[in-house]
Amino acid sequence: MSTNIEWTDETWNIIVGCSRISSGCQQCYAATAAKSPRLQQFPQYQAVSIWDGTVQFVESQLIKPLHWKKPKNIFVCSMADLFHENVPFEWIDQVMAVIALCPQHTFQVLTKRPERALEYFSQQSLWVKWYEAAQNFLWDAIGEKFGELINLQQYFIGQPFPLPNVWLGASTENQQMANKRIPILLQIPCSVRFLSCEPLLEDIDLRQGGAIQKLISDSYEWELVNEDIQWIVVGGESGPNSRPCHIEWLESIVQQCQQSNTKVFVKQLGANAIFGGQQFKTRNKKGGDIEEFPEYLKVRELPLSICG
Repeated sequence: MSTNIEWTDETWNIIVGCSRISSGCQQCYAATAAKSPRLQQFPQYQAVSIWDGTVQFVESQLIKPLHWKKPKNIFVCSMADLFHENVPFEWIDQVMAVIALCPQHTFQVLTKRPERALEYFSQQSLWVKWYEAAQNFLWDAIGEKFGELINLQQYFIGQPFPLPNVWLGASTENQQMANKRIPILLQIPCSVRFLSCEPLLEDIDLRQGGAIQKLISDSYEWELVNEDIQWIVVGGESGPNSRPCHIEWLESIVQQCQQSNTKVFVKQLGANAIFGGQQFKTRNKKGGDIEEFPEYLKVRELPLSICG
C-alpha cells in the first residue's frame, strides 16, 4: 500500500493487530486507524479493532512484494508488530521467505519487542524454515521461475545470513526504552540496524546505551557508533492530544548522530512542538513539512546501503 510515511515507499501489512506495551504506544496511530471507517470495511481490521493483542495474518497480502519489480523500500507491518508475542513463528517464516525471494527490495522492520526478534533469529537453520514456507505457501506464485523444488532449495541454501535486504529497528521513545531495547537489538544478526525515536517523549542520551559493549570494572557500558547502528529516525508525536516534543530534544539526537557519523532522518516536529519553552507553530498539522523545520533539523538521510 502506498504511504505518506516519509522514509519508506510502501507498507506491507501482511499481519495486522497489536497491543500497547510502553509509553510510545499511548497515542498509537495504528490503533486509531484500525477503527476508522476506511479500514473497518476490511474483515482483518474488524477482527483487531479493540487492539487487545488479537492479530490477523492477511493471506491476500503475502505475495504482493513479488509483483513489485522496481526496487522499493518496504515498511513491514505498519499496522502491527511482526514480533508481537501472539504472532506465530510460522507466520514470520512466510514473511521472511518472501523477503529472501525479493532481493531487489529493502524491507524495513520496526519492533518494540526486540527480545522476541532475538529469539526468532537465534534459531538454527532458518533457511530450512524459509524454504519450507516458500514450498508450502508460495510455490504457485514462484514455481514457474524455479521450475523444480530442488532449484528452490538451492536458492535458499545460497542465501547469505543475515539477509542483506533487511533493516531491523527498535522503537526507543524515551531513555528507559533506549536502555532496555538497544542492547537486545545489538545482539540480533542484521545487516542494518536502526532506531525509531518517535514519538520522542524526552531528551535521550544515546551514549548511555548503544552500539558496542565494553567490560569496564565488571559492568557493561555502551556507546553509539556507526558500525553497529546505521540509522536513526526521530520525530515528535502527531494526532489529537499529542504529547509535547521539545525541539531541543530533536537537536540533541541530530548532534549525537553527526558526532558518531550515524545517518539521521528527522521525520517531523510533531503536533505539539516546543522551542525555548514556547509553542513552535507550524502550518503542517503534524509538523512534517521540512521547510518549516529550523535549519539545523533539515536532515533526512538514509543508510549508505541504498544511497549509492
